[in-house]
Amino acid sequence: MELVLEEAAVTIKVVSVGGKRMSKAFYSQLPRRSPFDHDSTVRGRLWGVVVDSKCCHSMRAKGWAHWHVLYECDGELAVWSLRQEAKNAPYNLIAGGPYEPGASVDREFMDACALETHRGSTDFFQGQLFDLIRDDQVAATIEDTKVYLSCSTAVLKLRTTRKEHHAAAERSASRRWPAHPNVPNYAAEAAAAAEKEMGAAEEALEQLCDQRERSAQDLYAGVVADVRRIKQARENYSAALETVGQLPQLFLGA
Repeated sequence: MELVLEEAAVTIKVVSVGGKRMSKAFYSQLPRRSPFDHDSTVRGRLWGVVVDSKCCHSMRAKGWAHWHVLYECDGELAVWSLRQEAKNAPYNLIAGGPYEPGASVDREFMDACALETHRGSTDFFQGQLFDLIRDDQVAATIEDTKVYLSCSTAVLKLRTTRKEHHAAAERSASRRWPAHPNVPNYAAEAAAAAEKEMGAAEEALEQLCDQRERSAQDLYAGVVADVRRIKQARENYSAALETVGQLPQLFLGA
């Protein structure tokens, strides 16, 4: 068997500014800015990745492998640190993971939904919305995505007063002795006070909903649109990771 030693061509890409090799000092002054739009599409042109020995090696050892991505957008250079692997994506961008809306789209829907549910509607959550609230949120599945919908303080207040009124009404109804004109009916008074508190909470929530002039059904369409947006953003983010993984390593000067 004949052994042959073949020479391989190696290409080193060097970052130059004004015809001079970019120094580490210049690089350290570049703005740290994300290259992603709100839907995780990449803005501008990705140049490559820069390995910072003081940062990258130690972080890799801790399981936080990442890239320092150098890119150009609108004639300006910037750098962004990007975690490697899709499982390390920001919370809402993890493929197949739960989603928690960052805007008010879910709260506005939950406000209208709570008010309509309180008044007897069963269009959403089979009329059991108040029983499903856990830690100020309701978990739901929308477009095959688990979504955590946040409740406003007005919804939580109505939920609390509903419970208090229900308990007070039950105590009043379970009174076993007949009413006496000289003995105050404290149970009935407590039930009436709880009902008044519930009415005030309902009115406060109603005022919020009236300002928006949109039904729960209309607002739900906005929630669905937001879920579809994040699903597309997750796909875009995953594709961007693949692109970054194929970028060349860039070398700096002293």
